[in-house]
Amino acid sequence: MTVAVNEHSSGMSDDAMRTATGRLPDAWFTILDSHGATTWTHTVIARWLFDNFDTLDGWWSQAVTVRYEQSRGMRQPGQQADGTYSVSATKTVPRDSHAALDAAIRVVSAELGAAPDSDNRSARYITARWSLEGRESLLATAAPDTGDSTPLTLTHSRIEDADAVADAKSTLTALLAKLVESLH
Repeated sequence: MTVAVNEHSSGMSDDAMRTATGRLPDAWFTILDSHGATTWTHTVIARWLFDNFDTLDGWWSQAVTVRYEQSRGMRQPGQQADGTYSVSATKTVPRDSHAALDAAIRVVSAELGAAPDSDNRSARYITARWSLEGRESLLATAAPDTGDSTPLTLTHSRIEDADAVADAKSTLTALLAKLVESLH
């Protein structure tokens, strides 16, 4: 199922954008339209915003750019600048971050039949990554724990086919459910 382009899913409210940047999305879109930004690449739009507006740091330049691209049909929700799609699912699990990532590695490795290609335990957000078919990958990220629980995110990246996004999301959600069940 292809997601309609006009259904932005940035997860950010218009009010949040106005509070952070001083303008509503439509005001940013008007500015970009007046400069012909629909013919620009993602990188050019984000760089132009960053260079020309003191109210936009790097993150907000990217956020405005993605919303603009979605609103103008240049990008679908979940679509990355390279044309592939990324989808994620998050669940807070009752373990510290290292134990949460260990559980994710056990469950995902069992499902995929392979150990992760890499893991990083030295960063603030610890991760494990598996290569999938083609250029696709699955990343497990354990956020810093909040005492006795940890937000754990599974992200399936570089999905080539927009029609595969919904199934990928369902798979991630099911993996997280298995993970939680394995902890009981």
